[in-house]
Amino acid sequence: MIFFNTSRRYYLNGIDWVMAALDRINIKHTGLGNHSQLVLVLKGYLDKKNLTNKLSKNLSNSAFLRGKTKRAWHLAPYWVSEQQNFDPEDIRFFKLESNNQIIENNLNEIIQDCARTPFKDDKTLLGFDLIHSNNSTYLIMRFNHRMFDARGAEAFLGYLLDEQKSDEQYTLPSQGAQLNLWKSRFLSGQRINRFLRSIYSKETQVVQINDQSDASKSESNNSHCFHCFTFSEKQTSTIDENAIKKAGYLMNGIYILSCVTKSFDSLFKKRNSQGNILIPINVDVRETKFSTAKIFFNNVSFMLFNVKQGLSITDYIISFKTQFIDQIKNKIPYHFINASLLMRIMPLKILSFFMNFRMRKKPCSFSFSYISEQAFNLKSVQNFEVLNLFHMPLVPVNPGIGVFFTRFNKKINMVISSFDNNLSKKDGKYLQEEIISRITFRPNQ
Repeated sequence: MIFFNTSRRYYLNGIDWVMAALDRINIKHTGLGNHSQLVLVLKGYLDKKNLTNKLSKNLSNSAFLRGKTKRAWHLAPYWVSEQQNFDPEDIRFFKLESNNQIIENNLNEIIQDCARTPFKDDKTLLGFDLIHSNNSTYLIMRFNHRMFDARGAEAFLGYLLDEQKSDEQYTLPSQGAQLNLWKSRFLSGQRINRFLRSIYSKETQVVQINDQSDASKSESNNSHCFHCFTFSEKQTSTIDENAIKKAGYLMNGIYILSCVTKSFDSLFKKRNSQGNILIPINVDVRETKFSTAKIFFNNVSFMLFNVKQGLSITDYIISFKTQFIDQIKNKIPYHFINASLLMRIMPLKILSFFMNFRMRKKPCSFSFSYISEQAFNLKSVQNFEVLNLFHMPLVPVNPGIGVFFTRFNKKINMVISSFDNNLSKKDGKYLQEEIISRITFRPNQ
């Protein structure tokens, strides 16, 4: 059985509080919180009864199916778990037995529908779905970012399904209120304010993807849509080779971001949209060794890049590398984490209002993340071979679109996630094809 040691409190850090505020913002606008889902693909049909037995055992009297935040007397927010047993009836099961294109389309729609499925209430943190189709199993774990970031969710799913670790005990990390070092926090806040003023100068007009055409409006159902693609091992090898040649060693993320930005640039040009391209980046701040104490809550920070339209991929690489090195040198990810601790003084209702106002006044073009190391390392689940694992995050309403890359078993997965009144299906397909073409391009093609 996996359980939390709740003898000591976990006080939320500033990034946790920001994620909780994003949860409120998304619920207000879409009815869905700050959610994501993992899709684990297995070869063969994983038995539903065996899976529910496994989950029931490992999630019995669980403290991470439900939870909420409270404030201590000194106003610092802390996490409160609600003990609850896993209910096998909560797993939705779908079975598609045909091998034709219609069934494949239905499979994609069911997977997207799972991502768009709200939890029972705002305290629920996890949900599971199971799909059988074409001799493959799709095990879906939906989760709320108040409890896990992307890599943390991967690691948790691995521990949950690992037969060798079914009796291990996992401890919720305790964390103090961090009500000290106020001068350091304020200095970090000043640095972040100066950094944001340099990014959002008075002359800067940010180009956005918002599609206000009548066609787009008619397609909208006030929800999220996804375009998913898995690069083959050969294509992934080409991407890695291109990254080393064009961006340098360990600069795969910069290369991929440059190709994505150039693809957005083409879409903006197609729409006659003008302005600077501004991109928020998620940064994992864990050490190389992934410890169980770092599974839960948010171990991420942020960077922010600003580039002009109309540049070549080579020029985008140069600009992104320069900004990346400069932000690392000036410890921008650290200062985001340190300064965000000050934001916990604001109640979530006020913080979410402030953040929503800020995001509308200071918009971004699209979100981006690249997770270079997988945290799920099982080769099989109950003797069924693991074929793939990919993420489907719900992008925040603003900027309303994001492109997310993960690696798994020598392959790169790409997901374009959008709030669907921002990107028509036609433009979504165009963007996907542009990215694939640019990122795998060989000069001799």
